[in-house]
Amino acid sequence: MTAPQILSLLDSVRIRSTGNWSAKCPAHPDRSPSLSIAEGQKGVLLKCWAGCTLEEITTSLGLRVADLFSDAPLGKSRRAISQTPRIDPRALAFRFELYALDLWLRAELVLNTLKSLGQMTVSDVDLDRLMGVVASAYRDQERAELFEQIIDSLRWKTFLEREARHAA
Repeated sequence: MTAPQILSLLDSVRIRSTGNWSAKCPAHPDRSPSLSIAEGQKGVLLKCWAGCTLEEITTSLGLRVADLFSDAPLGKSRRAISQTPRIDPRALAFRFELYALDLWLRAELVLNTLKSLGQMTVSDVDLDRLMGVVASAYRDQERAELFEQIIDSLRWKTFLEREARHAA
């Protein structure tokens, strides 16, 4: 295993220096980080300054001491699964639709608010900020249009797949 993989199993991880971290030891009720983690030449080094053994630490993490070495073979339970997740175009289209709606609503709110300000006198600094907000609102509208095009293509793809299944 790599250091980042082991760090993801620990609580209260703090960076000490490049390749060195501290965290709460999982082998005992730790109030402050007493576990040192370091990247070694052949794997990950662990040391509990409260006195926990390496076996106690790895067991509490659900690992073996051999798992700390970079050349350790992955056990059956730890073997990486290389299946690509199946993307449901309908669910993706729905998520994009919600995001596009949020962009449209936000842009409309900003632009309508700015229109209601009318001929209010503002400083140059505030005018620059307002122009930035307007530009952001227009970018949001452009993004929303792009997402709507993606939504249409995803829905069209779903329709064609459904038609192909019914034809078969």
